[in-house]
Amino acid sequence: MQLYGSIELLTGYASRTQQARRISEDWVARHAYCLRCESGELTPTPANTETCDFVCPQCDHGYELKSKCGAFTTRVVDGAYGAMLRTIRANRTPTFLLLEYSRDWSITGFTAIHHSLITESSIVARKPLAATARRAGWVGCSIVMPEIAVDGKIPIIINERIEPPAQVRGSFRKLESLSQLSHERRNWAAIMLNLIRKLPEDSFKLSDVYKFEDQLKLIFPGNNNVKPKIRQQLQVLRDAGILTFLGGGKYRFARYK
Repeated sequence: MQLYGSIELLTGYASRTQQARRISEDWVARHAYCLRCESGELTPTPANTETCDFVCPQCDHGYELKSKCGAFTTRVVDGAYGAMLRTIRANRTPTFLLLEYSRDWSITGFTAIHHSLITESSIVARKPLAATARRAGWVGCSIVMPEIAVDGKIPIIINERIEPPAQVRGSFRKLESLSQLSHERRNWAAIMLNLIRKLPEDSFKLSDVYKFEDQLKLIFPGNNNVKPKIRQQLQVLRDAGILTFLGGGKYRFARYK
């Protein structure tokens, strides 16, 4: 895996945005691999494919690429809000690939955002384009990174250091069972996982999680049975292998070998 873009591809592209798109798409096509299966390559999708830039030729899992000069921060700008909502509700959410590069086109970071944790609660609509814009009224969206649990932010390259593919795929597959849930149940599970990750220890009590009750009531104002829902979601995360039940209302995050 080479950690630099092919600068010879810049010929004919005057815009820095166009240059970044050309180099980043080429780099992923040459060096990225599927995280869901053992395929060593990803195939570019046809131009203008909705919410998907690459697909695995073996398992058909989709990936959407975002690239940035420098580090991504709390929000990742994405495409049309309506299209992303449709994709999430149809359980076709792609895994996002966040590619970071330097001014000289060196690859400095590469992170996958697991598709199962990208839910309606982790995206927000952007302000509609002005009436004078070419696409007046168009509404884009952003992924709010703090709304995604750390489990779903899977490093492939950190500070120009390449992580072992087996380790990357292992981290990805720990969350795959959540992708089998309906989008409503997956939304609850993703929110619960993110909240629990904010607890100070890997081991915790049910009473610790109950402290998020008021926060969950704000997120789900139509739900009048939040405590039973909390217990249900702990069971979902336990069944997914993310939590281990210790008995007596105690849990801990699973310890993977």
